[in-house]
Amino acid sequence: MRVIPRTAPLERLAALVVGFLLLGGVVLRKSGSTVKAAAADGDGFYQISGVAPGTYQLSVSYIGFQTYRDTLRLRPGTRTLSAALRPARRELGEVTVEAEEEVEDAKAGLRRIRAADIETLPSPGPGSDLAMYLQSLPSVTSVGDRGGRLFVRGGTPSQNLILIDGTPVKKPFHIIGFYSAFPADLISNANFYAGGFGARYLGRLSSVLDINLRPGNFKGYEGRVQAGPFVTSVRAEGPVDQGEKSFLVHYRQSLIEWTGPEVLSQTTPYRFYDLMTRFHTQGEKSQCSFTGLRTYDRGRIDPSRPSSFRWTNTSVGGKCLAFGSGSSQQVYVTFGTSHFSNSVETPDQDTRSSGTWDTHATLRIEEPYSWGRLRGGFWARSTQFSYDFTGTFKRERPQEGFDIAARGFLGAEFDIGSTITASPSIGTQFPVFWGTNTVEPRLRLAWQPGGTERTKVTAAAGLYRQLLDGVTDERDAGSTFLAWLRTPQGEALQSTHAIVGVDHQLTRNVRVSVEGYHKSLRDLPVSTWSTLAIFNTGLAAVDGTAYGGSVSARYRIENVDLRANYGFGQVEYRGAREELEAWTEESTVEYSPPHDQRHKVGLVASVDLDLFSVNARWQYSSGRPFTQGYGTDNFLEIRGLMFWRWKGGRLTRTTGAICSILIC
Repeated sequence: MRVIPRTAPLERLAALVVGFLLLGGVVLRKSGSTVKAAAADGDGFYQISGVAPGTYQLSVSYIGFQTYRDTLRLRPGTRTLSAALRPARRELGEVTVEAEEEVEDAKAGLRRIRAADIETLPSPGPGSDLAMYLQSLPSVTSVGDRGGRLFVRGGTPSQNLILIDGTPVKKPFHIIGFYSAFPADLISNANFYAGGFGARYLGRLSSVLDINLRPGNFKGYEGRVQAGPFVTSVRAEGPVDQGEKSFLVHYRQSLIEWTGPEVLSQTTPYRFYDLMTRFHTQGEKSQCSFTGLRTYDRGRIDPSRPSSFRWTNTSVGGKCLAFGSGSSQQVYVTFGTSHFSNSVETPDQDTRSSGTWDTHATLRIEEPYSWGRLRGGFWARSTQFSYDFTGTFKRERPQEGFDIAARGFLGAEFDIGSTITASPSIGTQFPVFWGTNTVEPRLRLAWQPGGTERTKVTAAAGLYRQLLDGVTDERDAGSTFLAWLRTPQGEALQSTHAIVGVDHQLTRNVRVSVEGYHKSLRDLPVSTWSTLAIFNTGLAAVDGTAYGGSVSARYRIENVDLRANYGFGQVEYRGAREELEAWTEESTVEYSPPHDQRHKVGLVASVDLDLFSVNARWQYSSGRPFTQGYGTDNFLEIRGLMFWRWKGGRLTRTTGAICSILIC
């Protein structure tokens, strides 16, 4: 705990709780009839500003642990206080938990994810996984249950920004859609923006998934081995320097390639693994973590086809949080490097491969003032990308590219009156070797009608640009091969977002959320409409529109958690007939891309009893577009395919249910 002259904010790293970092804990400051509070952020940091010197009663509390209390006499100068919470050993009486804090913290387009939320979803293997949770959201579409691709409100997978402790990774989702590199027991928390994110996040058009991993046990050594019909995992953790440094190692290996034929009575040519390592250290004025990730996936997306796909992720990064001496300034530093590669091979030696290597360094500073909070930062990033296509019908030389870009942003947060909070921000990107500089203004607003804590209206809008994009052949539903390239037109891709949402605590146990969105898309690279199903770099530029909305309801009481949601979305692309090489008569062609899913309904139920817990999930998804064939052309003994309108058909709807029972 540090005390700063004049403003004297109370701030500290999160308390130690039985060897784990306590995230989301609450700090209360009492001075007469005045009470101020703060909750820990994703890095375990909390702060209360505007505290004058004097005597205060401080309490640090968290459900299930004994409350820490102390009397502070705040004087000019700096003072440090460490607090460790112990588990509550006495039996609690009736406890009432209200969810109004979640409504208070609601933001348009944002879903805050805790490990406990992920664990309410059933899983076909031991432990829950972040991939299952994301697929249950109405804003997320997955094209099939294989391939590791997620589409968010009209965007493509390459337009999603995924951060692990500040280090970006390209494709951490496994070939079997139930799994990612993030099992629930490794996650501290995650912020998922389906759109409308501030200028702190630059370089992507569609969404942001910002994941904070938990540290290892600071107090004692422990481990776990889990096994199921499809995967097995092992985890080890413990202190390096008790109370200050810890390590965490987790490894997971698939078994489905060997067990699938017996369990499912069908061929399951899939193999994957992931390895996560983490070292965490913390002191009185700083904390740092160093994270390493390795993933591997190999298999056939369509078991009836011989094409074998493979992709890997390798990343190493660090993240540090420090406090300015004698001030309330918070300094965040992240740095790291990540490599992604993917390839596809066929028995006739057709080979495609592509890869990227990213290196980045980031500095971000936040400082509270009497009027609000000011944020700013800058990035330096280098990207090396390459691709090599060798096929029966098309042969190209291997291509390589190298890009360097700098990014910066400035943002603020302040109140307008007693019911409105504004968060404007602006970002810019400076590519060195090609393209033009970008300027990206963004704004988030929150309004609590009448000052009530039960209802909150939020809105977000902004301009988004992306310099590099991943291209896939959307003509082939059985392919997930991805090639990262500069945008074909030499200009950054562009999108504008507009989101409005309402969160309301209907009763003490029922929360309802409604949200609507609109996105415009410009200069997206897509495959030309050639009927020859081979991958090529012949690309066309299209514009697009994505719009829709969602309704969610949640009921929680004691050990029962029920959720229901409905999502509607529509995605439309528009392009010139000549560029698309379309076989239609219109000069401008409008069509729906493969991820245009109009309706999605989901139900989740979780019941936690003394001896066991039951989790169940049901989901309905409407059909997605595809191009219908209607015959062949054998003119001049050259067999050719003939098609109806591009993506003019609709696949059948799908429903699915899964249930798991965990015996405690």
